[in-house]
Amino acid sequence: ADLPHTLIGQLKPYISTADIALLAQALNIVSLLLELSPASTFPEVEHELLQDIYGVAHSPLVSGAAFDSVLDFFAALVQADMQIATHVVPNLVISIEKAAKADASQSNVARCIGQVVKCQQTVAAGTIAEFAKHFRV
Repeated sequence: ADLPHTLIGQLKPYISTADIALLAQALNIVSLLLELSPASTFPEVEHELLQDIYGVAHSPLVSGAAFDSVLDFFAALVQADMQIATHVVPNLVISIEKAAKADASQSNVARCIGQVVKCQQTVAAGTIAEFAKHFRV
């Protein structure tokens, strides 16, 4: 019963861009926990890891298989608690707006938002309406 609490505490130091390979493995473990035990894992992830993952998601250092782990994490997070999707999208946008331009990959954040919308399609209309106003013809 305390496995998510114990593991998430041990994985927290690896949720950074210091070691991309360890980041990918840590996110894979967290995603698996969210899939297997969403009720006990989700509160821990939301409280302990989510802010750090927002920072990792917009990093241009994260790409390839490591970024696939980020996308898998967001899919597992949204499927663990359908209500979180309405908070994840604006928080991803806020995290990239606060980041320095050199430390921000807009395409990474866009793909994360797309993953959230893909997994929770009820937020699609609002998300499209919010970002469509930024397009110019």
